[in-house]
Amino acid sequence: MKEKKRDFIADDSISLAVGKDWFFSEAVSREGFMNYTEVIDFIKNASLFDLYRLSVAIRHEMENPERIAQIRNAFKKGDVVFYFDAKNNKLEQAKVLQKNLKYVVVENIKDHRCWSLKYCLLNLAKVNIDIHVCSNAKLSKNALKSGDFVGFNKDGAIIAGVIVRINHKTVSLVTCDNCRWRVAYAHLFRIIDVDIINQFDQDQIKLWLQEEKKNKFFKW
Repeated sequence: MKEKKRDFIADDSISLAVGKDWFFSEAVSREGFMNYTEVIDFIKNASLFDLYRLSVAIRHEMENPERIAQIRNAFKKGDVVFYFDAKNNKLEQAKVLQKNLKYVVVENIKDHRCWSLKYCLLNLAKVNIDIHVCSNAKLSKNALKSGDFVGFNKDGAIIAGVIVRINHKTVSLVTCDNCRWRVAYAHLFRIIDVDIINQFDQDQIKLWLQEEKKNKFFKW
């Protein structure tokens, strides 16, 4: 095994909502999967203690031996699975190398690095993990992932870039002319203009993301 990765689980990754007039079924789509956008919308009104209390209950469920066994028995060694990378808010594809009681060892398809992951990180059902915001709402950490195109206004000029790292209060992004910025979420907006996106070299973007993942990126 080349390397063991730290757990991706973060305390701010909550999958339940609160509100006396809200029913759990409303956050589940017709296909039976969670609607993460609606869940996040509901917990915005929750208190900090509410979030903590829910996080404890969710953690208990994630550590439930029956739930873990159900996932562990749903695939076999050699299968290709998707796991959630919370650092970058995106799915990664990997090949299963070994199944243990509480952890699964996988090899990332792209960079061939090996990780030991908790079973709760696996997205076996291939559910849509995107969290959307209203057009007039501010972007947040939950709604963005590495590789997304975003922009911000600086002294009246629009600066567009691709996200290479999701930070606690900011994103690290790179422009098409290789300028690097750290920008707060409140100042960002999505770039959907194809002409702007086409200014970026896709191979260069892949290189930026790979270098960032290997922690060899330039110091911000």
